[in-house]
Amino acid sequence: MSRTSAVSLSLVLIVTLLMTGAPFAVRAQEATPTAGALPDGVEVVASGLTNPRGFTWGANGELFLALAGTGGPNQVIGEDGTEFPFFTGMTSSIVRVEGGCTVPVAEGIASFLWTDPGWIWGVMDLAILDGQLYALLGGGGADVGLPENPNGVYRVNADGTTELVGDLSAFFRENPPAFTPWDYGADGSLFDMEAGTDRLWISEAVGGRLLTVTPAGEIALIADLSEAHMVPTGVAVAPEGGAYVNHETVVPFPDGAAKVIHVAADGTQTDHWTGLTAGTDLTMGPDGALYAAEMATGNLDEAPYLQPDTGQIVRQTGPDSHEPVVTDIDYPVFLGFGPDDALYLAYPAFGPDAGEGQGALLRIDLSVGTPISLADLGELGPSCMGGPGAAAAIASPSADTGAGEASVEGSSVTIADFAFTPPELTVAAGTTVTWTNEDWAPHTATAEDGSFESGRLNQGDSFEQTFNEPGTFAYHCSFHPGMVGSVVVT
Repeated sequence: MSRTSAVSLSLVLIVTLLMTGAPFAVRAQEATPTAGALPDGVEVVASGLTNPRGFTWGANGELFLALAGTGGPNQVIGEDGTEFPFFTGMTSSIVRVEGGCTVPVAEGIASFLWTDPGWIWGVMDLAILDGQLYALLGGGGADVGLPENPNGVYRVNADGTTELVGDLSAFFRENPPAFTPWDYGADGSLFDMEAGTDRLWISEAVGGRLLTVTPAGEIALIADLSEAHMVPTGVAVAPEGGAYVNHETVVPFPDGAAKVIHVAADGTQTDHWTGLTAGTDLTMGPDGALYAAEMATGNLDEAPYLQPDTGQIVRQTGPDSHEPVVTDIDYPVFLGFGPDDALYLAYPAFGPDAGEGQGALLRIDLSVGTPISLADLGELGPSCMGGPGAAAAIASPSADTGAGEASVEGSSVTIADFAFTPPELTVAAGTTVTWTNEDWAPHTATAEDGSFESGRLNQGDSFEQTFNEPGTFAYHCSFHPGMVGSVVVT
């Protein structure tokens, strides 16, 4: 196990919060439901995910999802040698969801695990502004030994790299909150990001701030919300200008103590919706109403505080009233409405074993009638049994041409739409076969028997292999094991 040292005093202060939060994970471990039936109107978009966070859609309907990761092998060690229950690593990622499978977009991104409650910071949210995909990173910074990976807004490039646009770690260090809560860390605790007309709106939870970042990297503090330590989480850009902001509150998360405020562009704050509980995300529905996620309800005044499987999505019906539309959720964390006007929900917010493989993204059709209960949903198995990309390849039109049918003569294979075309290629001995990647995502051509390996092929890259001996040579993409093909040498 490797260790990360030089932790700051601000991180030391978090330990007290750790002690109050420790029972959350224990409570989660006690809940071990088995798989059940999907309620009417509910579809599994993807399951078997590791700490899913925010999501967004591209212009062509692509669904992008942030995965916060599992932390990593590097334990945070204080300057005095104190071992903290914090672990870091480059395990966070951004994926595209297709056919129940996740296709890597950007990988190897900073992740930070707080072991006792099982909470993970990594890529927290995604947003598209003027056709460009942006990611909000909350798992980095000097406080957790990752000064070269500061928290902030990153531009996600087509080749899978990310580029820092707004260094929020640096901004927070230069601009601490007006009321510094005892559990505040100098790199901030970033949560939500939403695209406005010309800038991104961002919430910083523990420090209590609403900010904006432009594509040029200009950072502006719209409002300091640190007084009373309400913990701002979800953000929804307001049609009338400014933004709506949800709040989580703190232990013991009393019922009705959370609220949504409206923050005008000049920072003016007004209560907009009161009487909520443990708020996480917030979104504007296609009906013009606000929808909020409540992480848990009916919470206790003593450990374990949060009640599992009591979370819900509620719709605003008045300034201090709401109606449940989805109930009995295990710690909902992010929600949003898709291009199809259906509600999408990512959960749970945290879980035992660093939440590995426990997360899901659901599509919920509210038109079937509400409230919709997830009480009988149970524990979902992985939606992509064939590995990342498998379902996408099966569903792709190019994957249907020739699969399982007569072999195709030729000496080239095209990689497109997460499939090898043709999937089975017949050539004569001595032929050189060329693979060309026309996908935006990287792929490989990796022989099952180890006889050839293309290495990473980015878009436009090619790989050649000469086959001198007769036989059938099966291969796959090492990034997306569901992508398979074969070369038959006669």
